[in-house]
Amino acid sequence: MSFLLSSSCGEDKRNDDKPFFQTRGILLAWNDVNNPDVIDWIAKMKENGLNTVSVSGYNYQSEAYAEMKQKFIDNGLDFVYEEHAMPWLLPRNLFESHPEYFRMDKEGVRRPDFNGCPSNKEAHQVIFENAKKLGKANAPTNHKYYFWLYDGGERCYCDECKDLNDADQGLLFENTIIKALKEIDPEAQLAHLAYDKTTPAPSRIKPEKDIFLEFAPFYRRWDMPLSMREARREGTEWSHGDYLDMLEANLKIFPAETAQVLEYWLDVSLVSGWQKPQKKLDFNKEVFLDDLSTYAGYGIRNISCYGAWIDDYYVNTYKDVSFIDDYGQGLYNFKKEQ
Repeated sequence: MSFLLSSSCGEDKRNDDKPFFQTRGILLAWNDVNNPDVIDWIAKMKENGLNTVSVSGYNYQSEAYAEMKQKFIDNGLDFVYEEHAMPWLLPRNLFESHPEYFRMDKEGVRRPDFNGCPSNKEAHQVIFENAKKLGKANAPTNHKYYFWLYDGGERCYCDECKDLNDADQGLLFENTIIKALKEIDPEAQLAHLAYDKTTPAPSRIKPEKDIFLEFAPFYRRWDMPLSMREARREGTEWSHGDYLDMLEANLKIFPAETAQVLEYWLDVSLVSGWQKPQKKLDFNKEVFLDDLSTYAGYGIRNISCYGAWIDDYYVNTYKDVSFIDDYGQGLYNFKKEQ
């Protein structure tokens, strides 16, 4: 059963009744939102207290995308862009004329892939200018920018970079990006995505002001809660305990009050191996609620989750999408134990 919330992002204006989790977000794909007669994501979000959305997989500058974005905004929902942005920030077509902008592999060869060379000053200037352009073209409603590094990208091994871990190298780029964004939006905040190779905390580079942690435990299990420290997905390096230790280490670098978790409890694309037709999601409500308590225990008050591929095909095939209600209402009604 769902309940109807006000149009103001599901917020009750009484201070004592505000939800513990401030950001209650969902990351969707274009095909998820373009058939509202089958699944109306705006209605689903408002009914269940979700207040922030990101939609990927379509031309952001198209008229259709702009119309879709405006509908979410007109309904009191925050709209953000969560995207692996490095190919736009450091275009690969610069490699022929400026190979020094790009990362060096372990064999000493420059490669036009992944995240570039974070010690190259000219590369930073290119990223600075392109970050301003990208920020202007894709402005979020809440001043939170998610210009992620390349998905799973390898780091640079040149002499100046080789002793920096992946998160340190990422922060060098992010420190440049936030400075650029501040020129166009003085209230800008920028996510540091702790995901895959950048999950371990930075060890040498400090974040600029208004860079916030976005912690994404991609290689965890979702049939067991994070609080079960010994749990480990088969074939992966990190146990749940390792993830919690890395979260704690990151929170010594980044403020807990602005930190955000990016989870995968509703990610149909992930459980389908990014192959269509989609598989049925096996949502574990007990694990989800236990995870909320775990994150709250670290002082985290902002949570988003992938919900990609919950579209008209999924609804017509599997019918039951009550997990959306469980997710939204679990976040909205959560009470932290004293």
